[in-house]
Amino acid sequence: MQDIILTKFQNAEKLYLEGKYEQAAAIFLDIQTNRNISPFCFYYLARISNALNDPETAYSLFYKAFESKPDICSNMSADNKYVFKGKKEEIRRTSCFLCGKEAKPRWCYILAEAVGYNSFFNPVRMWMHCSDCNHMFAREFPEKLFIHNDSPRRANPQFFAYYSDILSKIRMNGFANGFKLFEVGIGACECMLAAREIGFDVFGIDVIERHVEDAKNKYALNAQTADFIEFDSDEKWNIIIMGDVIEHVSDPIAALKKAESMLNDDGALWVSTPNFESAFSIVVKHDDPMKMQQYHLNYFSRDSFYKILDECGFIPVDYKISAHYNGSMEIIAVKKSRI
Repeated sequence: MQDIILTKFQNAEKLYLEGKYEQAAAIFLDIQTNRNISPFCFYYLARISNALNDPETAYSLFYKAFESKPDICSNMSADNKYVFKGKKEEIRRTSCFLCGKEAKPRWCYILAEAVGYNSFFNPVRMWMHCSDCNHMFAREFPEKLFIHNDSPRRANPQFFAYYSDILSKIRMNGFANGFKLFEVGIGACECMLAAREIGFDVFGIDVIERHVEDAKNKYALNAQTADFIEFDSDEKWNIIIMGDVIEHVSDPIAALKKAESMLNDDGALWVSTPNFESAFSIVVKHDDPMKMQQYHLNYFSRDSFYKILDECGFIPVDYKISAHYNGSMEIIAVKKSRI
């Protein structure tokens, strides 16, 4: 009897991998009462529900799989040692971060399957979609996103030329004058190092203290540990860099308004952020690693990001598909008051 059930499960798994979701689901539902195999049936039924645009059912089934087999991830990948120990309390939000309208569930994925997963987060993430402004955001997330993200990072020399090209483009096209550059979220410091070599007067902030310590102690860069929304300065900058930052922010409108206030009238803002409607995301679909990013709260479309740029006093003057991260967009914007 057990051999028959195992054969049925293997056939259902094969149908799932072939994209024959309804046929696979029928078999999984038929054999899910078997105690030994039920957690794996719940797991695949969750994936099928998500693929068939029923993320709420997927969310429930993923947790059902974890509750019946806490180490189920290790069966899916030998390298994955995650063991479920119960759901942690997180902030829950269903209203859009941009317009405040109620949103609907769109995607549901297991964060615990991602490389570098931090068990500080719950293992399952629901992504909400606002139809009013075409925006995606996380439904549940910890109050402090970065408190446990203290992993060391080393500057990658391959990115120096990448940032040099960005800064040259801003300067050569007249999008910004002057050489004062402020970076929000310095990370491994590639942008600041490249900018300093070119001749910019650079300053940066980051919420992760280790990044700031490395900037100051390893590279003698001017940096400060601070949250951008809370950062206070009377200085104005010619270029503000926000590379892969805005998707982490719970109030992106406040962040962009702050950037506008800190930029010189003839300055430019450069932003890189994932675009959930990018060509890359459309092609790879469920294999898009963006959907399992634990530290991200917001995903913009080109339209939704342009709308909030306008709301925050900016005009986009350049759009580029990122050569750094698959599925990301890079936008240069200038202040409305300049036009």
